[in-house]
Amino acid sequence: MDLISKHNVVHKLEKRSLLIAINCIASLSIFFFGYDQGMMGGVNGAQNYYEDTHALWSSPRRMEHQRLRMNFFREASFQFTTWGTGILNAIIPGWATETAEHKSRGQSVAIEFTLNIFGVVVAYWLQYACNFYKGGNGSFIWRFPITFQIVPLIFLFGIVWLFPKSPRWLVKVGREEEARYILGRLRGETGEDLGRAEAEFQDIRNIAELERKTASRTSYWSMFTGRGSDKLHIGRRVQLVVWLQIMQEWIGIADVTIYAPTIF
Repeated sequence: MDLISKHNVVHKLEKRSLLIAINCIASLSIFFFGYDQGMMGGVNGAQNYYEDTHALWSSPRRMEHQRLRMNFFREASFQFTTWGTGILNAIIPGWATETAEHKSRGQSVAIEFTLNIFGVVVAYWLQYACNFYKGGNGSFIWRFPITFQIVPLIFLFGIVWLFPKSPRWLVKVGREEEARYILGRLRGETGEDLGRAEAEFQDIRNIAELERKTASRTSYWSMFTGRGSDKLHIGRRVQLVVWLQIMQEWIGIADVTIYAPTIF
């Protein structure tokens, strides 16, 4: 397959080993999401962080330049990690489930979000360990946990290019030859697996064609309003999912995650 880089792992791994590799990368991405959630809990509770922030705002003239510079970098880093985390959280679960078999997609998502909780736990314990450095005084106890989150990101950025794209996405954008090859490597082409990849490929093609024909009924507006969904009640389902997420935040889980070291 000349269309896919020769360094791509899809040429070297297949079936279960390829799925495990994909799930490892997906889990690493969601691990970062969890770490990013828990990391600010220790930062907000660090005395030095509070003193530095208070000093910047208590001396407006003397610290004006330094405050503006720090605010710029804080805002830039906040926007970068917020958008980056949101993109990973939106794309990675879909990528992992679209490469997995239908009977193991739930397992894939469960593994990924177990790593999400593990990321929160690692952030808490790292903050706890940093509190023993120089008796818990100094900026290291909150600067290091913030800096540490770049480690999984650098590894992720360097290795994600070596993994296959979603077959469903490839079919949707017209790259069917690549999609068929990747499905063959994911499902197998010999013995009992013969024909499975081709059958799934044809199903994906049929669904992609149906989506193109009904594009006016699959827009975001149609999803939210349910226009044209008839008995599928897509609008109702989407609204239930959206409000379920909103109500989940109303129970205070974000406060507990971010301020757990202070609360407990």
